Amino acid sequence: MSTAPVPRLGVVDLGTLHRFHGIQPVLPVADAARAARYFCDVLGFELDFIAGEPPSYARVKKGDRTHGDPVYIRLWQCNARETRQWRGEIVIHVGHDVDGLHEAYLKRGVTVIESPVSQPWGLREFAIREPDGHALRFCGYV
Repeated sequence: MSTAPVPRLGVVDLGTLHRFHGIQPVLPVADAARAARYFCDVLGFELDFIAGEPPSYARVKKGDRTHGDPVYIRLWQCNARETRQWRGEIVIHVGHDVDGLHEAYLKRGVTVIESPVSQPWGLREFAIREPDGHALRFCGYV
């Protein structure tokens, strides 16, 4: 049985036509500068940019296309009430040693909400919660 989408007559595949590639999730945060420091200093990302005076929007990244597309996460400063109402979860693929990453994050005091587990769909994954309440799930192929 094929799982490929069935093309509809007369419908243009805009994703292919315009070469969609990658996503950049936006997480609402209480303090963009603090969130960027956490993602860089604790989780191992790099600051791509920070905007505003005082800073209210930032983007962190990791990767240089050596192991696939880079991971980008945008951090949007909202007031505290807005950030409590909007929570996100991001899945980040890891190319090497998911368990080692989990151990390194534990040593840095990261809040782990799910310990590493091998899933029936072929991924080993764990999840953390960053200071603004968002879940980040790190996974790699078993």
